[in-house]
Amino acid sequence: MTSPVIQFKRGAFANLPGLQAGEPALTTDTYELYVGIDSTTDNNKFFGSHRYWTRESSSTGSGVNLVEGTSNGSDFITLKSPDTLAGITTYTFPATPTDGYFLKTNASGVLSWEQAGGNLYIAADSGSTDTVSAGGTITFTGGEGIDTTVTDDTITIAAEDATSSNKGIASFDSTDFTVTSGAVTVNAERIQDIAGAMVTGNTETLITVTYQDADGTIDFVVDNDLANYSNATSGFITASSTTTLTNKTFDANGTGNSISNLEVADFATGVVDTDISSVSASDDTLASAKAIKTYVDAQDANIASDTLTFTNKTFDANGTGNSISNLEVADFAASAITDSTDTIASNDSDSQVPTSAAVIDYVGAQIGAIDLTVSTAGDSGTGSVSTSQTLTVSGTANEIETAASSQSITIGLPNDVTIGNNLTVTGNLYVNGSTTQVNTSSLTVEDRTIELGLVNGSAPSSATTWDLGVLFNYHATSAKKSAVVWEQGDARFKFASEVSDGGGTDNDSPQITFTAYAPIEIGALWVNDCAGQSQVISCSGSTRKLENITIDAGTF
Repeated sequence: MTSPVIQFKRGAFANLPGLQAGEPALTTDTYELYVGIDSTTDNNKFFGSHRYWTRESSSTGSGVNLVEGTSNGSDFITLKSPDTLAGITTYTFPATPTDGYFLKTNASGVLSWEQAGGNLYIAADSGSTDTVSAGGTITFTGGEGIDTTVTDDTITIAAEDATSSNKGIASFDSTDFTVTSGAVTVNAERIQDIAGAMVTGNTETLITVTYQDADGTIDFVVDNDLANYSNATSGFITASSTTTLTNKTFDANGTGNSISNLEVADFATGVVDTDISSVSASDDTLASAKAIKTYVDAQDANIASDTLTFTNKTFDANGTGNSISNLEVADFAASAITDSTDTIASNDSDSQVPTSAAVIDYVGAQIGAIDLTVSTAGDSGTGSVSTSQTLTVSGTANEIETAASSQSITIGLPNDVTIGNNLTVTGNLYVNGSTTQVNTSSLTVEDRTIELGLVNGSAPSSATTWDLGVLFNYHATSAKKSAVVWEQGDARFKFASEVSDGGGTDNDSPQITFTAYAPIEIGALWVNDCAGQSQVISCSGSTRKLENITIDAGTF
């Protein structure tokens, strides 16, 4: 892991500001370290300067500098460690001072106050009184028969042994001197300047910066089936009885009348005609079979080779096997054709032919009178409608609308469409309105990216000035919005716990107003900037670490 760099706030001493509680600062001209207490300059606490110590070298020990007043100069006294030490030595000072005393140490380095001796006065049996100052030397000289010896802190005075050149030990009695009880202890040890090590080595002050996380993504089919129309004429009149006629005229004229098994016993004279080619209409005589054959043969020949003209005649082709083919009728008598305005009825004469107009009117009336029932069925439900009823094609409110005009029925969507259930669009969906609102409790988007800020479906072609982001609605005392926004003015992303937007729909709105910014909770942080891509916050076990980062508190 690359170690982070921590830079204190720094600047000239004259510009040192009031530091916040725990905030460090370094003066770059006097090289002094301060820590703030309450953001006031008077309460900035001084913690050290290079002026107050001398760092050890490879051959000399370090020292503590006692510096004179800045107005008096820059000199100082150094309490220095010996250049070489056999081990760690600790000097323990007394808790309180004692006036006029000096420090004395024992073998463990515990210092205590010792009373100073001042001047030492020496007197003898002869001679004048002498004064010896502290640090001076008192010499004990033996006289005749007396030896003096100094060993460490002990002075030994003894009589000499007798020799050929020495008279030996002198004899004294109690009247020669007076012994005063008590003892005088002379400490001949030199008190030197203390050069103990006040600083035993470089001590690094570990300053910990703590980061605390705030705990605060439609069908229709219509079918019709019409029944075939057929019409039959019924009710023919038939006669099947035999009638005996006496002195009567038998008129068998009429469609369907016939005479069978007729026996004629006799005809009156002149009743039978032998030539009927010129029989008048008032002639009541009977024609003989020969006359009839002759006449018919003549008529057959005439029909086969010429045009047969009927004048005021009824042509009766009734009978089994009779037929008329290739018949051309040049004209009909007025009585044979019904008027075009007449209504065709079942009791019309069989000798009249209706006009086309009469047939159309009749057929139209017959069809109009037909009342057929047609079954209907939809995606759900069934029904029926008769031809005498009106078939209504209905739409669904806000979904489908219908309109009828003449012979046309138009089915389409209204301007404002509401889908009452699911809507599946298998193709593309384009919304060209100004607002698209989705009122749903769950939204799933399969696309991998969502684009914001398009203009009419395309990327902007000129400079833009609007903010882009996602707004989140929530309620805390009142309705509020939080947001993740690309703020165009500062050209950076912002996380806000409370925002308001301009509410416009043109390209200059909405502009986001940031009321409060939101904390961010993450598991790790990577930064890709001028220094390249690197991780700056990581975690291992339960330890959170800063990596590849310089913490710069700025200048003053």
